[in-house]
Amino acid sequence: MQTNTVLELEVKENEELVYPFIWINGKEKEFTIKVNLVGANSSFLLYGIFLGGGNRQIIFNTDIVHSGRNTKSMTHIRAVFFENSSFSNDGVVRILKGAKNADGYFASKVLLFDQAKGRSIPSLEIDENEVKAGHASTIGRPDPRQLFYMRSRGLTEKEAESLIVEGFFDPLVKLLPITQRRATNMQIAKFLKNKTLFTSERYDQHEGL
Repeated sequence: MQTNTVLELEVKENEELVYPFIWINGKEKEFTIKVNLVGANSSFLLYGIFLGGGNRQIIFNTDIVHSGRNTKSMTHIRAVFFENSSFSNDGVVRILKGAKNADGYFASKVLLFDQAKGRSIPSLEIDENEVKAGHASTIGRPDPRQLFYMRSRGLTEKEAESLIVEGFFDPLVKLLPITQRRATNMQIAKFLKNKTLFTSERYDQHEGL
């Protein structure tokens, strides 16, 4: 039985930690990242890229704690899921008493195809007055009108779908180190090439929305 994998990180004074998390149809079913910014002027940046299909399921939770002064955290998640796969996320940003001038932000965007399911719930726990904190979360499905337009311009269904997914991930992928960027783009392209194609009837059924 697979259990929840928990990664605990501590960010010390003046330290800057960037952590990319790439999950493309992976075998992990549950993963939690816990981060404590204990040192003054420390920062943590998380890029989460998730792409799945079939019956794959992933639970990915983050717990970011600001303990030190002038700390900063940014969590950016983008996820695309197809067929009967699912994505679940709880993102917590906590600013403790005494962590003055802390700045914590969480953002997630989830794109769902077919019968895929997704949830992303951000939350803030703030015990200090002099701070900045925010979150944003969106879950949606591809616009059938956009797909219809792209196909009317001569693209195949597969090409239109791939462009939408690659464009959706691009803002995060381009922030990765060059070597990891290339590897991630190749993984995304391979996944899209091998996945089951949609039938045009599925889009036609939603054309009136």
